[in-house]
Amino acid sequence: MKISEIRLYHLEAMLPEPIGNALVSFPKRETLLVEVVAGDLSGWGEAWLSPLTAAAVIEVQLAKHVLGRDPRHALSIWRDMRRGTEGDTAATGIAAIDMALHDLAARAHGVPLSTLLGGARRDCVPAYASGPFFKPGGHPYRDFEREIAGYLKDGFRAIKLRIGHGVEDDVKIILQTRKAIGDERDLMVDFNQSCSIRRAIATIERVSDARLLWVEEPTRPDDIAGYGIAAGHLTPAIAGGETFTKAATFLPLLSKGSLDVLQPDLAICCGFSGVRQVQALADIHERPLIPHVWGSTVNFHAALQLTATLPAHRGGGHASFPFMEYDVGPNPLLDLCGRPALDGDGCVVVPDGNGIGVSPTKEQLQPFTRMHRSIR
Repeated sequence: MKISEIRLYHLEAMLPEPIGNALVSFPKRETLLVEVVAGDLSGWGEAWLSPLTAAAVIEVQLAKHVLGRDPRHALSIWRDMRRGTEGDTAATGIAAIDMALHDLAARAHGVPLSTLLGGARRDCVPAYASGPFFKPGGHPYRDFEREIAGYLKDGFRAIKLRIGHGVEDDVKIILQTRKAIGDERDLMVDFNQSCSIRRAIATIERVSDARLLWVEEPTRPDDIAGYGIAAGHLTPAIAGGETFTKAATFLPLLSKGSLDVLQPDLAICCGFSGVRQVQALADIHERPLIPHVWGSTVNFHAALQLTATLPAHRGGGHASFPFMEYDVGPNPLLDLCGRPALDGDGCVVVPDGNGIGVSPTKEQLQPFTRMHRSIR
């Protein structure tokens, strides 16, 4: 098997209204899908962060390390891509190529990707609703009550709120949400790096009755001292790492005991090869890894295959870790191959087909394709 072609698809989907968090808002969903072709098989990867930059990096710097190679030699190709580039700007392009290579290799072997990653430990994964989102114009939490009711109706048994608007409003919405979802569901909150660590602590100390499972990104990811302060003051677990492009970035937080839940994103942290290094650190430090998931159906199903293989951890919630992050905002790119469904227990079933379990078609991609390029 030899890789003969790399196909790039820049996708955009405009939203009915902008959404976001306490740090940023956005009017559209956008990503880069990467299809790596070998013979009559292909595999899919994704780079949702700065997709046009990732496309340029793939075309100019990475393709020469990939074309003509055997896709089953994914780790060797990954190492060559890492050595052949400098800094973090190439990380998302490397991630997309590496994801596609793993998907392609699993399809070549005729097995689900979870098998290639060492074997699935479960055939379904508890999912948490990642939302609601802030909306500009008016109070950002104005639709939270209605949207959370919808998540419960859909069957979610865990919810992660986006907060950071202000201490009083944050405290109010957290306690209201706990009351709405009852005692038999898990609740987490995400500050999205939007405030100082002191303000985050002031908020969480006032919501002990909410029994939060974790507090995510209570400060900037490079604020090592801030994470240490949070670890000394907060009772819930501290989660983070979605912006990290390599495993080594987790080490300062792990060595100080100030990160409890590791959240690398396959589309940012250099793909499966990069995230498996993070998993090794998680195993060594006996911490759960719960992938951050954003973008389209490709990153979602890639993360689902990975999560199926991860060891269980008791994190204090109603279900054992790991969880699957489920973006519940408006997202046509997640719906490309049909929106993933929950079973009666609030879990996402892991596809048992070859590779990641989904293959977007040209017809599905066409309405959202803003650029399509082929590298041979």
